[in-house]
Amino acid sequence: MLKRSIVLIVLIALCAGGTTPASHAQSDGGLRVLALEAAQAPVDAWTAAFAEASGVSVTVEYAPASEAILDRAAEADVMILDDFEAEPPIAFECGFVSRAYRLLPDLGARFLASNSCAGSMGPLDEAAQALVTFMAGPDGQQIAIDLGLLPATVEIVDQAGEAVSVPQPVRRIASPYSIATYYVYGVGAGNRLVAAGYLGARDPAGAEAMRRLDPNFDTVMNAVSTLNQQEANIEELAALQPDLLLASARTDWLDAAGELGLPVIRFEGESPERLKDAMTLIGAVLGPDAAYRAELFNAYYDGTLAEILAQTETIEPRARVLFSGTEPLRVASGEMYQTAMVEAAGGEPVTADLSGYWNDVNLEQVAIWNPEVIFYPPYGGANREAFTESEEWAIIPAVQAGRVYGLPKLAAPWDTPVPDSILGILWIAETLYPDQVTLDCTAEVHAFYNLFYDYAITEDEVQGLCP
Repeated sequence: MLKRSIVLIVLIALCAGGTTPASHAQSDGGLRVLALEAAQAPVDAWTAAFAEASGVSVTVEYAPASEAILDRAAEADVMILDDFEAEPPIAFECGFVSRAYRLLPDLGARFLASNSCAGSMGPLDEAAQALVTFMAGPDGQQIAIDLGLLPATVEIVDQAGEAVSVPQPVRRIASPYSIATYYVYGVGAGNRLVAAGYLGARDPAGAEAMRRLDPNFDTVMNAVSTLNQQEANIEELAALQPDLLLASARTDWLDAAGELGLPVIRFEGESPERLKDAMTLIGAVLGPDAAYRAELFNAYYDGTLAEILAQTETIEPRARVLFSGTEPLRVASGEMYQTAMVEAAGGEPVTADLSGYWNDVNLEQVAIWNPEVIFYPPYGGANREAFTESEEWAIIPAVQAGRVYGLPKLAAPWDTPVPDSILGILWIAETLYPDQVTLDCTAEVHAFYNLFYDYAITEDEVQGLCP
């Protein structure tokens, strides 16, 4: 089991709270907020705007330091403090302390849900959650901008080397690049998507999983009749009035998109470092909480990868791996993310010398490579039978040994440069070396989807994903 899993599960849920059991006193009919004195200006503005919009009364009490707020956590529905990552010393028999939300670069919040039993939240708990998400979201960002606490424009350089100026806050996102769609979910901003592509969610099982992750999935996916890397209905896209467009550096129609007059961020994430950079970029333009979630992801990715490498770097001989695509003889090049995943998991990718993207080869070349293991992706109709039921492929050692495996997916395919791919690296390592590594796919899957999708994955779903 990964040592970090215990720490991560504490971070993402804190369902057991701190180490000192305590009761939680909630104010009658409204929310009680404990906040840092130094943050009074934004807190007063946030809570007043929230109360007016929601009709929920909010009482705020200020304290001089985070320590005082943490000590009195049992009295609060919401805590707003600079030491927002600190675990409050409170435990619930029925309830939980939320994850940390970053509101400003040096200020964050948590809500305390003390009436959340049997998987449901009470009305006051829901109001506390709504206040925190309001402050961390575009409305809260706008208030902070008006107070001069956040910039009105964020400047970045995207992965195509283009300088991009993004007016703040970003409320409406269009993502024709289906990989970037999952970046948005990974930083907690899926509710800002108005149109998007979804690689891996085009089949019934993937679509149903995506509906569980986001009940608004069908609306977002069908908002524009044509929206992908090759073409888009510009008129329909313009009618949605997006604030930001997320594209691949290889998207064909970006010149035509110029008439929309909106910022475009181009991504190219065919390596672990580029994936992490992509998360940093999307976090930077979506506000402090999104930036914080991107930081958490990058740290999680690095920590998980380090644990995998620690267990696989001394394994010899390394398994020779062929990573096939949507057709058996279409294979991943050495410049693709799938090859980096195999290497990170301790395998030897036999196609490492190929360049470009998917390469079409012949069976004679595969026989020369002599792969011991074959992986194929969970999309495009790829399947195990294309290898195992073919007389031609029967000469290949991987097929003879029955070592032909399809990578899993919940919605996002684990073999693509999406946040979920770190689980794919772990899965590949466990599949290649089941008797030589002691990784824990089950624990990591629970931790990952809770932390980055705010989704409590079921045991049945986990069993369908882990080897």
